[in-house]
Amino acid sequence: MIGLHARDIRNVLIITGDPPKMSPTYPRSAAVFDLDSTTLIRNVYGLLNAGLDFGGQPLSRSAQPNTSFTIGSGYEPEAPNPEHELEKLRRKIDNGVDYIFTQPVFDESALDKIEPFRQDVPIMPGVLVLNGLDHARRMALTPGIRIPEFVFSRLERFDQPDDQVKEARSLAADRFRQSSAPGGLACTLYRQLATTESLTF
Repeated sequence: MIGLHARDIRNVLIITGDPPKMSPTYPRSAAVFDLDSTTLIRNVYGLLNAGLDFGGQPLSRSAQPNTSFTIGSGYEPEAPNPEHELEKLRRKIDNGVDYIFTQPVFDESALDKIEPFRQDVPIMPGVLVLNGLDHARRMALTPGIRIPEFVFSRLERFDQPDDQVKEARSLAADRFRQSSAPGGLACTLYRQLATTESLTF
């Protein structure tokens, strides 16, 4: 974190991430979780941003030894244990997070349960920009991702892959329009440039 700050990086997104076993092609290795996202948020906000290291000692003797990170984190609307996920969200907010991005959701109603938290911090939806029907089918098998039937119905109207891509981007643009949040996260899966050039609102 100190290295990031030294390179003038001030905005950080702190998430726990997936264990290696989530990828069947990943080399076998042990997952290491010395800190979870909630604890790291607390340490960055309550210690580094206050001028202290993780041991509670001053970062330096300068007039302004503190870091000045803006801290983001994540929330999974389709988590298997929704109550546990809501409790994690509350702890993240209490520990000093500045904003939240959700995992990709296709239905705004999936975010109804977090409405009371919006008065505390900005909560912005993740929007998965699909590459077509085959991509949608693969993603539907991913834990934590639920793709409604209407998405498949819209993509199945087109036989040509290029037409499916256009419709998938139209779906993503519709999702952003439906949101009342102050922003959002476009999950583009290695197609950032092509996607940002073609998403219009």
